[in-house]
Amino acid sequence: MKTINRIKKELNCEIKKYSFFNNVKYIETDKGNFIIKRVPDNKIFINLERNDFDNYIDYKYAIEDYKIYPYIDDFDIDDDERGLDIIYLMSKLHNKTSYFKELTVDEIKNVYEKKKLQIRDLNEYYEYLRFFIEEKEYLSPTEIYLLRNISIIFICLDLADKYLEDWYEIIKNKKRMRISLLHNNLNLTHIIENNKPYLISWERYKYDNPIYDFVNFYHQDFDKLDFIDLLNIYKNNINMSREELLMLYVEILMPNKIILDNSEIKNIYDLTEQNVYLNKAYYLILKDDKPNEKQKKA
Repeated sequence: MKTINRIKKELNCEIKKYSFFNNVKYIETDKGNFIIKRVPDNKIFINLERNDFDNYIDYKYAIEDYKIYPYIDDFDIDDDERGLDIIYLMSKLHNKTSYFKELTVDEIKNVYEKKKLQIRDLNEYYEYLRFFIEEKEYLSPTEIYLLRNISIIFICLDLADKYLEDWYEIIKNKKRMRISLLHNNLNLTHIIENNKPYLISWERYKYDNPIYDFVNFYHQDFDKLDFIDLLNIYKNNINMSREELLMLYVEILMPNKIILDNSEIKNIYDLTEQNVYLNKAYYLILKDDKPNEKQKKA
């Protein structure tokens, strides 16, 4: 209430209605409708404007660390169209903000060894679980489910390890990596469709390899969209290099480390979700990495 009163005073407006959802305040006033968010860092908007990326909603007022944005209606558009718009905006953002960073041998080796260790640890963890379960006389529903579906975990880890080796062979000779401004929280709820599409919720932005925006988007919405075409559009739009594509494959193929210390229902839910995810990821990458006709002839 203190925040609302302060905004009322600063904007010199009459507040007709206000509500709260997901840590965001919505207010209706005699000067228009607004969204209020606590965002201490406004550098992101300076960066977007400087790089001529205009598919964002800039704040109109600032009160301490609160930013007040105009409320924009979200048109009723299906998920496939939203997903396509996210891919086009992701490509636009990465193309407009990218540069290349030189890498030292130690930096490359550190990335390789860190990812190699993650793959090895997950392999050992699930191998231990399989051995432990197979030694038992009586199995719980969770254990039965895991044994029946554990093969996809090892298949994805083996494939991730192969792509990591291929990535290392390329990158250690190139010794440079593309860096872009990342939204870092892309999903179907963070785009507003109006007279043009707008990306919202930029609080987690950072600079990194552009593939991680696609990876995060896939992690959040893999079950809602067909990513085969989306990946093809994205990699063509940003002219993705082979080493970038290989690391994207590695990241998408990585399973979670599921700790089976919850109820049977929760355990099976978590394992089922991961099983669906890994099967979709495996199919996506095999479909995307099929050699085309030119590669076959070569």
